[in-house]
Parts: sequence; structure tokens; C-alpha cells
Amino acid sequence: MERNWKLGDDVVVSDNLMNGITFDDLILTVHCNCPKITEQAVKKELKEILAIHMQDMEFLLENNIDKIIEMASKNRE
Repeated sequence: MERNWKLGDDVVVSDNLMNGITFDDLILTVHCNCPKITEQAVKKELKEILAIHMQDMEFLLENNIDKIIEMASKNRE
């Protein structure tokens, strides 16, 4: 079954907009992607992980912006 990533359908309000990044995630990414492991390489990989997470979060936001506005506006005068 393909997801459509919509609030009220296959996403609930308690779901995360952005998934967490563990030290293990970063270590494994650096291990796999960096021929030479340096401070700069680690920072570069973290920035790339964050960029991917930001793209995912921005997709979720855009895909649900109308519903977010609707739900945030409830019971307003």
C-alpha cells in the first residue's frame, strides 16, 4: 500500500515532522561514505543528513499545510 502522507489519513498529529538523527546514524554514514575520516568529513556528512531530513520535513509540511492551518485555527474567535 502506497502512503500519501496526509494528516487524518496515514499521518497522525503525534507523528514527527523530522526524524531524529542518532550518533550511530552519523557514525555509520561517515564509515560508509568517507575514505578519509576527518573532522571536516564528519561535519559534511552531518550537513548532508540534515539536508535530506529538511527536504523530507518540507515535503510533509507542504503536503499538509492546509490541514495544519485548519487544525490550528479551530476554536479561534
